[in-house]
Amino acid sequence: MTRILKGLAASVAAAAFFVTGAIAQEPVEITFWTWLPNIQTSIDKFEASHPGIKVKVENVGVGTDQYTKIQNAVDAGSGGPDVAHMTYDAIPNFALTGALADVTQFGGAAVKDLFLPGVLGLVEINGGVYGVPQDFGPGVMYYRKDVFDAAGVEVPRTWAEYAAAAEAIKAKNPDHYITYLDPSLVDAAYMGLWQLAAGPWSIADGTNVTLDLQSEKARQWADYWTDLNAKGLTIESVQGSDEWFKQLGAGQIATWVVGAWGLQALTGVLPDNKDLWRVAPQPVWNEGDVGTSQFGGSGTVVLAQSQKKEAAVEFALWLNGSPEGVATLKDDQGLLPTTNAAWEDPGFIDEEIEYLGGQKARQIFAESARNSVVGWTWLPFQPYVSSVYRDTVGQAISGKTSVFDGFKAWQDRIAQYAGEQGFTVTTK
Repeated sequence: MTRILKGLAASVAAAAFFVTGAIAQEPVEITFWTWLPNIQTSIDKFEASHPGIKVKVENVGVGTDQYTKIQNAVDAGSGGPDVAHMTYDAIPNFALTGALADVTQFGGAAVKDLFLPGVLGLVEINGGVYGVPQDFGPGVMYYRKDVFDAAGVEVPRTWAEYAAAAEAIKAKNPDHYITYLDPSLVDAAYMGLWQLAAGPWSIADGTNVTLDLQSEKARQWADYWTDLNAKGLTIESVQGSDEWFKQLGAGQIATWVVGAWGLQALTGVLPDNKDLWRVAPQPVWNEGDVGTSQFGGSGTVVLAQSQKKEAAVEFALWLNGSPEGVATLKDDQGLLPTTNAAWEDPGFIDEEIEYLGGQKARQIFAESARNSVVGWTWLPFQPYVSSVYRDTVGQAISGKTSVFDGFKAWQDRIAQYAGEQGFTVTTK
């Protein structure tokens, strides 16, 4: 009962906060750097309910381009935004160097009650919360129902069943493959290692890096895909390319294991595939397992150099955590929300998705969101980690050799770079 009352009190306090705009009292203008299209629609709604805060939107580039400008501002001591859009893998770098503010210290304590644990963990670093979760990609499997039906295979629940389905689909039509392998798609490895709770890396005290890409769990994922690749059950393709979309559209690629946001890509690029696709949970390794992973997502961070942190936090929490803010992100931006409330709303999760044959797809998204394995971390130099995947693991994929050996080469490159950057490195 005590826990219930505490939760109720937190919800009431959060609701009052969003309605009254309790933090910012004096009229202020904050600058928001984001690459989201048409975000002004959301800003207008915020300003209508918070007349004391004006938000100036600037698009200074996407991803790395924006991060470089933020770093330049940090180095200069001024010139950066108050609030910025930032992918989860980039947040640790800026948080650990002191560039970001802990939002709980500037009126954002409600963040710990509002958001899904599996997403909140991505912005929690060394006891602080260095951003407000905005969107994410709970891992799911989109599949071509027509291809599966033609091959006479059931939707796989486990990775063993997935491998069996790969054999059946290939036997039915030699030009069809269970999926693709992209030598540059590091996110595929991230998803696999995340689901297995493999812990491929960690950092302690901001300086001590441990690398463990040679663990048994890492081998499990690597050997699985080495086997499917060597047997010719996968096709090499570049995710997002014109050729890749053609392969999806023709049923040559029968599944796409990705974040739930993949639905937007399918409906936007392959409208003629309507009613051919369905979605299922991400396959698991053992019967009875439920753990899933994530692919993609970003948060809203507040810079430490901002002189308007309270107003910036108030805006970030409204945009990503209030009922009205979440609604505009869903409806106007097409983003998957990260709040507990959104994923408990029947009106949201029970909607029938016409493209997927009337399937209530968000029920599966919600299941994945609830079961996302907690504990995944990003290194403070994750962009470098991602950049050398193609030349290590990617080479093994293209050459149809051992992905686990590719992991060793990947780990060696990461260790060398970390050492050069002044980190103390331990490898396992």
